[in-house]
Amino acid sequence: MTVSHRRDISEAEYDRYGVIAGKFLTLQERRAFQFLERSSSELKSILSAYVNIENLGGSFRKINWRQAGALLMERLATWLAATRLYLESERDFMMSAFGEGSAQFLSFKKSMSGAFDAHEGYRFLYNLRDYTQHCGIPSSGITVSSGSNGQRLTCLHLNRSELLSARFKWSRHAKSLLQGWPEKIEIIPLMDDAMAGYLEIERNTLRMLIEDCAAVIEEIRGSDYEDVEPGANLAAFKIPTSSSGGDFSLHPFPTLQALQAIESAVRAEDPVSHIFSRATPPPDMVPTVRQANRRAEAVLSSFINPQEPDQVVKVINGIIDDDGDVTPLISGLVNTSAQLTYALSMLLGLHRFPCWVPSHPRVNRGRPELSIGQVLTELPRIRLSPVAVRVGSVGPCSTPISLK
Repeated sequence: MTVSHRRDISEAEYDRYGVIAGKFLTLQERRAFQFLERSSSELKSILSAYVNIENLGGSFRKINWRQAGALLMERLATWLAATRLYLESERDFMMSAFGEGSAQFLSFKKSMSGAFDAHEGYRFLYNLRDYTQHCGIPSSGITVSSGSNGQRLTCLHLNRSELLSARFKWSRHAKSLLQGWPEKIEIIPLMDDAMAGYLEIERNTLRMLIEDCAAVIEEIRGSDYEDVEPGANLAAFKIPTSSSGGDFSLHPFPTLQALQAIESAVRAEDPVSHIFSRATPPPDMVPTVRQANRRAEAVLSSFINPQEPDQVVKVINGIIDDDGDVTPLISGLVNTSAQLTYALSMLLGLHRFPCWVPSHPRVNRGRPELSIGQVLTELPRIRLSPVAVRVGSVGPCSTPISLK
């Protein structure tokens, strides 16, 4: 980095700037809540992968649901652990930052009580978390039924009688819910309801953090901000000397735009929505692309837990029979592979990597390497002619496709 010295500060000032910078960092990095949301999404994503086999593949009922259920419940146990991590870490932070008798800590406790009272999913799963610690991960089941329009409905459920017969003392609130519920208790709706409660707690916490940041802006917003060049950032540095020793360290300050956004938010009716927004879903794909991608997802999902050598074969052939054409499946696989390759390249930080696209001279052209940008540029030029495809019997690790 390039450092431009502005003025010297005392050790006490440096320490104070560290406290102030930490307030803004706490508002920006919400890792415990992100872990909570990610754990919920992972469970639902894995269930959706299995459900997709039922919708498109036709081999759904032959999956080993004992193994599949164990995988799903492991993800549920992870989410339950994330709920405790979130609540405990936020509770300790509030006590440390504001004090046990502070208005902020009392507001945090009130938001937890509000979520508990308003969301039965929150109440039950709060106690189920303790159940998993004392009695282990509960077993689950999958219910497949038909909706009013003939569509298959697939639900992940717990068994009420098993939960009630375990050597565990359920809370009064959770036991009342269990006694009034049916034998098969759907998990995903309860999780969604609980997440709504956790989101209310998080929004209340964010509101208090915004107010806390706004209260210290004047301490750092002096004349130093007026001369900051575009793209530069203010920071407090501690530079060791030969006599003092120690390590080089710094406390970065928020940008002027960030300070202005917080000042504007704290005056708004809803400070949290003024700064933060929930992720908006991407625009809906055209039906043909959506169908192609779902075909590809069904094939990939069939690899999750194959129970017979030709399970993938049946999935592919069933899709081709339904479509009467191989083009949607191949197009979907190309799209999905490009997306996964791009995601992997970003994860590894690679700008160029070995990539071969055989039997298409426009893409390959004899080059040993293509950047992901070049691959994505060339892929739309590929044109597939309708052909009849039948997949031969394959083993678990290979999928030879013969074109007739």
